[in-house]
Amino acid sequence: MAFRKIGRAQHASSDRRTAPACKRLQFALAALALGTCAPAMAQADRTVLPIPPAPFTGTIADNVLDAVAAQHMPVRAPQGAPNVLLFMSDDVGFAMSSAFGGPVLTPNFERLARTGERFNRFHTTGICSPSRAALLTGRNHHNAGVGWLSDVTSGFPGYTGRIQRDTATVAQILQLNGYSTAMFGKHHNVPAEDRSEAGPFHAWPTGLGFEYFFGFPYGDTDQYSPNLYRGVTRVDPDEGQGKMLDERLTDDLIRWVHNQKAGAPDKPFLAYLAPGSTHAPHQVPPEWIDRFKGRFDEGWDKMRVESWRRQLAMGMIPKGTRLTPRPSEIPAWDSLTPRERAFHARTMEVAAAQLAFQDAQLGRVLDELQRMGELDKTLVAVVLGDNGASGEAGPPGAKNELRAMDRIPERKEWILSNMDKLGGPETYENYSVGWAWAMNAPFRWVKQYADMLGGIRNGMILNWPGHVEHPGSICGRFAHLIDIAPTVLDAAGLPVPREVLGTMQKPMNGQSLLSDLQSCNADAQRTQYFEIGGKIGLYHDGWFLSGEDGRTSWETLPPTGLRPQMIWTLYDLSRDFSQSTDLSAKYPEKLEEMKALFRAEAEKNNVYPLDYRFGMARAIGTRSLGGGRKHFDFWGKDVSIPATSDPILMARPFTLSAALQLNSAQASGAIVALGSWFGGWSLYLDEGRPAFVWARSTDPQETYKVVSDKTLPRGASTLTMQFQTKMPGGPAQIVLSAGGQEYARLEVAVNYFHPAGNGETLDIGHDLGVPVTHYRTAYGAIEGDVSHVSVDFQ
Repeated sequence: MAFRKIGRAQHASSDRRTAPACKRLQFALAALALGTCAPAMAQADRTVLPIPPAPFTGTIADNVLDAVAAQHMPVRAPQGAPNVLLFMSDDVGFAMSSAFGGPVLTPNFERLARTGERFNRFHTTGICSPSRAALLTGRNHHNAGVGWLSDVTSGFPGYTGRIQRDTATVAQILQLNGYSTAMFGKHHNVPAEDRSEAGPFHAWPTGLGFEYFFGFPYGDTDQYSPNLYRGVTRVDPDEGQGKMLDERLTDDLIRWVHNQKAGAPDKPFLAYLAPGSTHAPHQVPPEWIDRFKGRFDEGWDKMRVESWRRQLAMGMIPKGTRLTPRPSEIPAWDSLTPRERAFHARTMEVAAAQLAFQDAQLGRVLDELQRMGELDKTLVAVVLGDNGASGEAGPPGAKNELRAMDRIPERKEWILSNMDKLGGPETYENYSVGWAWAMNAPFRWVKQYADMLGGIRNGMILNWPGHVEHPGSICGRFAHLIDIAPTVLDAAGLPVPREVLGTMQKPMNGQSLLSDLQSCNADAQRTQYFEIGGKIGLYHDGWFLSGEDGRTSWETLPPTGLRPQMIWTLYDLSRDFSQSTDLSAKYPEKLEEMKALFRAEAEKNNVYPLDYRFGMARAIGTRSLGGGRKHFDFWGKDVSIPATSDPILMARPFTLSAALQLNSAQASGAIVALGSWFGGWSLYLDEGRPAFVWARSTDPQETYKVVSDKTLPRGASTLTMQFQTKMPGGPAQIVLSAGGQEYARLEVAVNYFHPAGNGETLDIGHDLGVPVTHYRTAYGAIEGDVSHVSVDFQ
């Protein structure tokens, strides 16, 4: 009652100018009296999420002045729970960063290593999507439903391509325990069919516990002209003009942290930064490339030896570790011509520059957290690569990585003649498998090889100020991506939940590594399987089983077919750090024991059935081209859908009709565009003239174009495009017509290409991302309207 008297007295004595302020004070004091701003209470049980609300303990009355509110108890993280910064690089081999003995100077990774701890027996799954699922869930990748790239799904439990509801992510767990959560960069865990505005969105970061997302939901994207999303909404292409992708991701992360700490200064955050750089396309500003000029002129054979020697000298690998020999499929550096050597050296300069640029962006994040006083309260986990370095470009290297993955050779003269463009916006390059092999020293082979350490062993750094007993130390404990989530929960003082959002949870397969910051448990016993595309690995208490199908990482099928004769080998990694000596003949019983143990682990984790196909061979084998549907409609000029989803507008005959409403007889812009100039086609108008371009690559000999000598009228018209072809992989003829007369005709040698890059789209009325061709309008925006497009397959 006294409270109300004070309020009335203040109001009565106020003049008109002070009354609003007094009212605000009155309302604030009343709120405090009613208990709505009371401090949060600790939650007793965190094994069921979300945490159930506390029972109401107040008093209900007819009038709020006679009622007693209960204390408000928001969910809060445990006292002392740290901020968490997760960082996962892409396609970085064990021996690329200077923090692990590599040739690329990365001062910020080294900075974290000096005050933290490095793990030199840390493992990934061997390829992108599975590794990212393992990191986020703490479960084996098949166990989480992501046994292969999320782009290609199938009807088997281990290969859904989507993280399952019974394997909640560390982001979901932390968010439901009072953390702010955000992700920036690559999220390669959304199936291609789920990437349109139709959703569903439960596989997107915002459906997996991240309250904020800024990045791209596929395997790679152009670093100059990326297709990005904020939440599930496509970012305006004008945003971030003039900045490389990694810089934009870092800017956004810093902006988010500023706002998160402004809104809730005592609330810890999880920030996950997953740059797409160091995965193809290798693109980076030229001034960064110049820093490495001449650094790789001696080639991959000598570079690998140099890295091995540095690793030995710094104790990164044990004394006596052998440098495994170069596989016969990789050419010796000295066997190349001078011009080839110059080209390959340049590709490695670009890749090195990209890693250095990436390191600098992480440094910006660390510097800002330190300036804000947050770095000392932050657990940082850096995983240098989601797999080993990438050998998908094969021995030649590639100006267009996705083209190389389709096993369609690029013209050698064209590749070599583009040396001065490497790293720029007109290339989608990846270096040779020779460099990938060198960046994985001292191990065997490269990315995709789940049976070889070059594919699955990566550097990892843990850093938590005040919690590292021996800063700068190297821990030789066997560890895996599935250990990161349990480590984070351990640091936050949180249990692994048994139920999340009404779904009972599978146990986490990983183990916390937190105690290793105090005393490294290098002798810990462990069993861990590996499987990617039919390549098999199994670690068990120091022993390692390898099952090899013979397919190289730049081929789509094993040489002996889809029922390959597996080559089984056995290694004692407790004495043979680099997997150099096969002991299968010496210990045949151990070999059989390990094979039986792999089968048991595989059955337990939904690994079967094994599928030995890669790339388009797997995609085409998993679903029929076009899914059997014959007719498609698109309404409006602002439509964009994933380029690799239905309808697949190539390789088979179809008719496309576009209803146009043009502003003038000189209207320009894209009507329908698929992919980019690295692989795409566009039906467009050039000052009123219907035109068509077909680009299998940026090679002029593979780019076909026709422009009509007649214009379409101002106003309404219907333009028809006939794509005439007889069989996939054969030639095709494109005929453009309107009003009963033919406008243009074009013949192309091959009716198929890989729509590049992975984030490119089928666009109506514009051409977003990397364009297929140069238009007279920005982003190929049509000067008029495309009210309806229909597609009919024969």
